[in-house]
Amino acid sequence: MKTLKLLLLGIIWLASNELSFGQKNWVIEAKVGTGNTDINTTGNFPDLTLTTNSHTFISFGVLKKLKNNFSIGLETDIYRFNLRFTFLPLEADNGGGINNRFWSIGPKIQKDIYLLPKLGLSLSAGFHLAQTHPLEKTYEGIWQSVLLPGGGQPIPVLLYGNEDIQQFTFHIKPEVGIFYDLTESSRITFSCEWGINLSQPALVVNLDRIVFEDQTFQNRHVFNGNYFAAQLGYRYSF
Repeated sequence: MKTLKLLLLGIIWLASNELSFGQKNWVIEAKVGTGNTDINTTGNFPDLTLTTNSHTFISFGVLKKLKNNFSIGLETDIYRFNLRFTFLPLEADNGGGINNRFWSIGPKIQKDIYLLPKLGLSLSAGFHLAQTHPLEKTYEGIWQSVLLPGGGQPIPVLLYGNEDIQQFTFHIKPEVGIFYDLTESSRITFSCEWGINLSQPALVVNLDRIVFEDQTFQNRHVFNGNYFAAQLGYRYSF
């Protein structure tokens, strides 16, 4: 967080210098939206899957306008989602799940292509360093009791294993969007972004023992760090 503060202060200082000379070629943009991720599951107990929900994506950037409708700058974002185990035969899950948050920051370059005087397409790409909390979880027993049809006694699902979290990852983030200029200094946007992880998988859940109905199984659930996000945004030029 200290690094982020220093970078933002530096950008604000540069912007103030530009404004002092009467130039208005800086942009502030904010976006919010939702996303989607995939969890790859391998093992001999396919009835138990790891899924994600409650996706929230927030982004903030400061860019400088260049020639030919190009702009370049710095962008930071936060991506949050919950992990939850699901027992597929009964669609039983473990409630809210584990909250995961990825914070990232890095340079971004963007090209605007006008189709009409106020309407156009934007193409951009970013290269981000992402960080998540290094807190790892250990599974040491009961996950939940599964209620069987017909009013039988609940059967516990026992999970044993651990999570392996990659604290730092690198992402390339291509993005395509549409925009509409409300005024000379403000616009609204809708964009789709793909986060492509260039590092090791962001999160691995190794369940070396799953005990269900007196049988033992094994599963491995991997989140490779890739994601898709759809966002609404507002951009202000000054």
